[in-house]
Amino acid sequence: IILSGEGYSLMWPDGEEPRHYPWEVGTMIVPPNMWWHQHFNTGTTPSRYLAFKYEGVAVRNAQGVPKAWISARIGGDQIDYADESQAVRSQFTEALDQHDLKHDMDQFYEAEKPDLPPKPAAAAAE
Repeated sequence: IILSGEGYSLMWPDGEEPRHYPWEVGTMIVPPNMWWHQHFNTGTTPSRYLAFKYEGVAVRNAQGVPKAWISARIGGDQIDYADESQAVRSQFTEALDQHDLKHDMDQFYEAEKPDLPPKPAAAAAE
């Protein structure tokens, strides 16, 4: 449930293109189970949301760590900034432009690179 701010979420099942869902205060966003999703604040105020978990237990790896916390590069469900689609970044930039805002994410994109595990061989060739 969105408590403050405005923006959009992208949600999609594996192998499909992201779908765009705008939100504002009072909107309920419900990512379907096992879908990729990202949330983007594009307004002039901070966004806050209240998340309820409908699964009893998060999907975890063999060591018990939630896969949502683990890079997709090593079998998790977290898309690292460095692996984010250029189309996703462009869409965010365009949405911010509508409010005369600029993102400051480049510093975070660069900061995470030294700590990322290497891409799997097949993905690195792309």
